[in-house]
Amino acid sequence: MKKDKLHNVKSTGFKTPEHYFASFEDKLFERLNDKASIGVDETGFKVPDGYFDKLDSEIIKELNAEDKPVIKLNTRRTLYYVAGIAASLVLMLAIFLNKDDDGISAEMVETYLENRDLDSYELAELLLDADLLEEDFTLIEPEYNEDNLESYLLENLDIETILQQ
Repeated sequence: MKKDKLHNVKSTGFKTPEHYFASFEDKLFERLNDKASIGVDETGFKVPDGYFDKLDSEIIKELNAEDKPVIKLNTRRTLYYVAGIAASLVLMLAIFLNKDDDGISAEMVETYLENRDLDSYELAELLLDADLLEEDFTLIEPEYNEDNLESYLLENLDIETILQQ
């Protein structure tokens, strides 16, 4: 059946024989009264002889017995509190007492990269785009004046090489 036609269904689809419920009670009681059809002659449970005569005295004897120690069930809770406090103390001590570690310096990284003989492609794989931000590279413009520049060029450059270019 399709879902859109379910509200049009008038019958349940189940059928019972005619006059079934009219005679149902009578047939049920007949079968219950007939012990042979059930197949059970006794209940299967037996109470020992004199059980209920001794029951009161046994209960009173157990109540008057000496008290047994009570064991608390929440002993783990205190263990958890103590373990939590100890862990937090160890963490605090590890953080505050371990201040002399400088970590990795720029010189250590530079010597590592120089000794590895990396080409530019391997170096580019090591560095992510997120690591190369413009704010990390600050260019310091040297302060110079024209007199210092002129004296430097005159002392260090050949005039012939400048003229040839």
